[in-house]
Amino acid sequence: RDYGSQLDEEQRAELKGRLEVAHKNVAERLGAAYTYVARIEGQKVTVAELAEPKSKFEEHLQEVWRQVVEDEEWVLRRVGMITLKQVGLVPTEGGIRVKDAVEAFLRYTDKPMIASPQAVFDGLKQACREKLIGLGLGINPNNLQRKWCGEEVSLDPNEEGLWIIPPFEPQAESVGGEVGPTQPGPPRVSQGPVTPRSTSPSPPTEGTAAAPARPIKRITIRGTVPLENWTDVFRAFIGPTRGMNLKRLKLGIDFEMEVRDDQALEETDPKVKAMKEAANQLGLEIDME
Repeated sequence: RDYGSQLDEEQRAELKGRLEVAHKNVAERLGAAYTYVARIEGQKVTVAELAEPKSKFEEHLQEVWRQVVEDEEWVLRRVGMITLKQVGLVPTEGGIRVKDAVEAFLRYTDKPMIASPQAVFDGLKQACREKLIGLGLGINPNNLQRKWCGEEVSLDPNEEGLWIIPPFEPQAESVGGEVGPTQPGPPRVSQGPVTPRSTSPSPPTEGTAAAPARPIKRITIRGTVPLENWTDVFRAFIGPTRGMNLKRLKLGIDFEMEVRDDQALEETDPKVKAMKEAANQLGLEIDME
């Protein structure tokens, strides 16, 4: 039942004042009640006491954030090169996907907490600039379209094909070809005025214009994909089709699994039964010999 309609103006004003005082008292007591901050490091819980608890709860939370970021350094605004080494993000061979590196900081408690994914990107850019790591862009570490090491890199946080790779020395590009040692010989005698060689580009020759791009009506992709690269199939081929406005898109699979000679596999195996059930649900054919 609503009793508010039974109160006169003086009673309503008194009740409103009491509620405001109660809210203020609760906010002031929250800061005094919660003066410790805890974090999980692997299987261990670490506790720190707040140096200056605040009376207002908003200011109290700001003080908590300042202490865990600046004083305790529990939350990193940028992942330093030492931290990258400690958490195993400095590979000596192969490569690590940048997206997986960010995910590791966000998911696993054995990694330091980060203020945002940008903390990892900034740390990787600095490590690349200092030649602690290399960065590459491509489908996998063995098939990179471009690599960086010892230079400034602009990373796109949404890029799927970014990899952390071992550091390398960029190959120096020769300008004007290699210059060999000068062979001794008789001095040249000028035979007349020398015409300087023109450095301006030659005018285009008629009939050598670039051919127009050939229109494409159908794209078919076939081949064998290694098991470790199957996640790249969706990013490289299926994802881009969303914006191509295709007339028809037909996708299929062709898996062939051969059991080792020294291994016994039966139809009652849980994994085999799960495959059969999935094939039936998706309307796929599955044969076993």
